[in-house]
Amino acid sequence: MLPSPKSITSRDVGTQYDQLDRLYRTIWGETLHHGLWQKRDSRDVKAGTERLLSLLLSPLQPAPYSRLIDIGCGYGTDAIKIAEQSGASVTGITISHCQATRARQNPAPARGAVEIQHGDWLKNHFADHSFDSAIAVESLCHMEDSPSFFKELHRVLVPGGRAALSCWSTVPDPSPLESILLRYLCLEGALPTLGTLLDYRILAEDSGLSMTSHHDLTEMAEPTWSIMAQRILRHLPTPRFLTGSLPLALRRPFLSLTVPAMFLAYRTGVLRYTLFWLEKRS
Repeated sequence: MLPSPKSITSRDVGTQYDQLDRLYRTIWGETLHHGLWQKRDSRDVKAGTERLLSLLLSPLQPAPYSRLIDIGCGYGTDAIKIAEQSGASVTGITISHCQATRARQNPAPARGAVEIQHGDWLKNHFADHSFDSAIAVESLCHMEDSPSFFKELHRVLVPGGRAALSCWSTVPDPSPLESILLRYLCLEGALPTLGTLLDYRILAEDSGLSMTSHHDLTEMAEPTWSIMAQRILRHLPTPRFLTGSLPLALRRPFLSLTVPAMFLAYRTGVLRYTLFWLEKRS
């Protein structure tokens, strides 16, 4: 596991998302996570992010009245989609106060049910065997204790329960220059660690979870950052965007380099975007 050059706690992650709340919603909307695109797809963000969610959920097949936990649920957008499409009862948990507040203001889904909790997944109060399935979209790398993430996942799932995760992973043994790039992304992205897919497989198996399959979708996820760059440039001249982002830029002067750093990390292949699925053995 490659650690951030500075210790990052769960509180730091919550603060990061609270500070960037307005910027994220302005640039990307309330879905927050990557989308998936092929060459001929339109660069519609809603369609791209829904493709990612659909692919993640396919092996889980949530059913009416089944219980699903969305770990790092953001603004609850995915939780609502899952509930409406399947009739499941979805619980979301987020470390960000701003996200939890906005998520609770969403209208109730037409089908199923959604409950949003503000809290730390690593210190959650869910009972053992509370959920039939789980998703974690880009939240694993924000956990300050990766082994505990998987142990908690194993604890709250029913026997035979399944989980779908999407996260960044690194290549084994990055070069010194590649490590500098990855550590920068850890620092500015509030990522306590970055691991290889093998690291996550070992942590999962040590917790009693089997990795049933995985897909590297880096090439399909990479357009996320070109679309984001275009949206930033489109908003940049507007007074409201400048007024809102200037204090953040003064407080975090290197944050603006995150988008080109992600481009570089994806293009060089040192950072991968991976989906994988787990099953609780017992």
